[in-house]
Amino acid sequence: MSEMERCTLEQNGFVGIYYPGRIHPEKAVIAAGGASCDEKTSVSMSRFLRKAGYTVLVLGFYGWKGLSKELVSVPVDYVEKAVKWLKEEKKIQGIAMTSVSTGAGYTLLAASLIPEISCIIPVVPFDYVMEGTTNNFKRLHKSVYTWHGKDVPYSPWTLIDQGLLTVFYGAMKDKRYGLRRFMRYGYDHNPLTEESRIRVENMHADVLFLAAKDDDAWPSDVAVPRMMKALQEANYPYRMETHIYEKASHALADGLDEMTGYARWAFQNLLPAEKKYPKECEEARQDCFQRILKFLEEWDCNAGTEEV
Repeated sequence: MSEMERCTLEQNGFVGIYYPGRIHPEKAVIAAGGASCDEKTSVSMSRFLRKAGYTVLVLGFYGWKGLSKELVSVPVDYVEKAVKWLKEEKKIQGIAMTSVSTGAGYTLLAASLIPEISCIIPVVPFDYVMEGTTNNFKRLHKSVYTWHGKDVPYSPWTLIDQGLLTVFYGAMKDKRYGLRRFMRYGYDHNPLTEESRIRVENMHADVLFLAAKDDDAWPSDVAVPRMMKALQEANYPYRMETHIYEKASHALADGLDEMTGYARWAFQNLLPAEKKYPKECEEARQDCFQRILKFLEEWDCNAGTEEV
């Protein structure tokens, strides 16, 4: 089996690490990281896929060396170029994409714009594009994502205009939130614009949605049923599956034992479910990996390969 291969902005138009697999040579999985996930963390999160033998392209979209350190103006074009590279350079027939949290939103958006992605597995996703912010919650009046050089429509973080102290106080006085669920409070209380909704009905992909009930970080438990409803109303012709775990945390990801820095701190301190249901959270993670592998195994990447 050939060695892993690095892809760079200069040579390939995207940043990533390609790991050739030993099974299903016609399939490849693009695996992106999540919020505040650097290269090391993103690679760790794809561990179960690589261990199972899949060909995996771990894709950097922000937070990696040479990429934006803040979640703003992230090109979806990275995925488009990665798809083209996989098809033309590696002769891959079927391309799947999966990620967790912020990366799951990136996955949804990419699949809604790039018809060559024929299978997606967004884990704890959110279905709206938000305004980009600095790492200390300052509004930037730009979208988190761009497509072909233009801002993807976004919902402004108008809640921040109240002042962070006011927002923190609002989260603290509501027993459903508190300081550790500050981000969930923000997403639950910031208005959303219809223009910023990710058009999941435009996808050409089998989709497996996975989420956690009462997600500590953002409302994936609300987003998943909302997206399923949109797909059903559009008579979506591709395979759809969903599972929302009753007792699980936002960290439905592999490689937690290898995490360092902010990612590890956030896992240990910002997810109350991990302390409340440690056994169930770990069981949910392991079940999540098995569901993903089963879905990939059953995905017929040759179906619907006519021009879209």
